[in-house]
Amino acid sequence: MAWKPTRREFLLITGAASLTFPFSGRGEERQAVKAIVNPYEAVDWETFKHHKAALHLHTLQSDGFQMPDRVIRGYRRAGYDIMAISDHDFFEPNRQVVAGNLPEEAASPYPEEPLPDNYPANPTWPWSDYGSEDPPALDMVGIVSNELTGRHHINSYFNDFGLWKENGTADADGNPMWEDDIIEAVRERNGLAILDHPWWSSPPTWERRPLDWYIERYLTNSPDCLVGIEVTNCGAQHESYDEGLWDQLLVRFMPNRPIWGFGTDDMHHLDRARESYSVFVLPELTNTSARQAMATGQFYFCKSSHHLDYTQEDPDRIAFPRIEAIEVDDAGETIQIHGQDYDQIAWISAPVSLEPVDDYQTSDEPWPQGEVVHFGETLNIRDTPYIRNYVRAELRRSDDKGTHRTFTNPFGIEMA
Repeated sequence: MAWKPTRREFLLITGAASLTFPFSGRGEERQAVKAIVNPYEAVDWETFKHHKAALHLHTLQSDGFQMPDRVIRGYRRAGYDIMAISDHDFFEPNRQVVAGNLPEEAASPYPEEPLPDNYPANPTWPWSDYGSEDPPALDMVGIVSNELTGRHHINSYFNDFGLWKENGTADADGNPMWEDDIIEAVRERNGLAILDHPWWSSPPTWERRPLDWYIERYLTNSPDCLVGIEVTNCGAQHESYDEGLWDQLLVRFMPNRPIWGFGTDDMHHLDRARESYSVFVLPELTNTSARQAMATGQFYFCKSSHHLDYTQEDPDRIAFPRIEAIEVDDAGETIQIHGQDYDQIAWISAPVSLEPVDDYQTSDEPWPQGEVVHFGETLNIRDTPYIRNYVRAELRRSDDKGTHRTFTNPFGIEMA
């Protein structure tokens, strides 16, 4: 049975901001800060290491264009040491060959006999069954993953659940499975899940969902499983859609039910990938610590308008704004970010309105995004107007290669 909050939990989760959320002007009297919920509280910034994570990418085992080994090695050369190959569960291998986009000689011969359990909905795992070395031999952490595709796309991690029958919308017995059923199946297998690229629209197989639909998913499903949402993906032209949705969810759920933001590139073409990824801040490079970071928000994520060719020995990478340390001073009610390679740090809190401003099916800006409430390295929460139940930071820089942004996960704000 899917997790459902009690009435008390529902009020705790949504009480910080309802549909009548009271926004005030600059003359308001500020309350004292009772607590700051800090996703980086466990980080020792002097000893923990930063690890680049590719959490959403595809190979010839579904609708990608390259063999798994080539993808793995391309990302490893580019400095990634955490990777989840999230091939679609309801595509058979070599979809691009069948579609005529690649010659037959480019086809993957994997998986070999005997076929994996749940083929062809099985994940591309272990790597050694698909022509690559396994992660430890490459000094990497590999995460078992599937992109569950039959309904709203969901990236599933640390488990092998997948659906094949009737294009991923029913179980083996023919019983319909909706998103909550799918997430519950991931939870039962001790997995984690995030909702993928809300902006995407490809009727009739996929239509965008209203804001209330997302609110219901995060109310219905346990935060121990449904941990977040993709905020950056390969669709740069739709970035306002996903960022705005994230802010609309945060203002309703923080600080009691965090929704972590993830950065991915959704790579299909290794030679023209958009540079977007997550950075885990870990005491050690292990599956256990990577999972803990995903569950608790102990990571930040990056996005650039720049493209990369991962087939090159030395891809033309850019230096993203880098977070060196985050200091949260509960007594002083401040959050301070120490970083490098940025032009400015923007602090963002609740949107000015919770009402849609355009049609979510056709507009890329259907709801207001969070408001910038401050610029600078240090944020004083009590002295900054318009801060509500959360704040997040963006480190920004522009150069001749494009615009590059680094996002923190949200800090929950609880007033006395």
